[in-house]
Amino acid sequence: MKENNLSIKTGQVAHLPAVLELIHDLAHFEEAPEEVINDLSRLRKDFEEHQAFAFLVALDGPEVVGFSLYYPRYSTWKGRCFYLEDLYVKPPYRGKGLGKRLLEATAQEARRAGARRLDWQVLDWNDQAVRFYQDIGASIEKEWWNCKWWIS
Repeated sequence: MKENNLSIKTGQVAHLPAVLELIHDLAHFEEAPEEVINDLSRLRKDFEEHQAFAFLVALDGPEVVGFSLYYPRYSTWKGRCFYLEDLYVKPPYRGKGLGKRLLEATAQEARRAGARRLDWQVLDWNDQAVRFYQDIGASIEKEWWNCKWWIS
């Protein structure tokens, strides 16, 4: 790995198989591998046909070594926002600034779209990520609880 081979690019359909592998890696890291039911066909369809999300990739030459996946959302209080669904960098590439570069590039995409805020979640036990987000100035709320309703 050479530092000058590391780059951030807009995600393309051709990157989706590698991103799906990283999604599985992230699920293992978060101790929930059985929760991933998405597959390449659905991922591709949601990206191409439904424009349900956009993504950025971190590359080491041609190899995808990280990604951020995001989409627009709306706050009745703030207006347009973006939601960062996942940010992941392979372990050997951590500590090299790729996570921060992915996050900054995602924020830039949100700004271009007129968003006022970038939202995401972090697991309370992921101390390294919590410190990283605090170091960049993100506020970590503890009073709002997540709700999920499986509708399918």
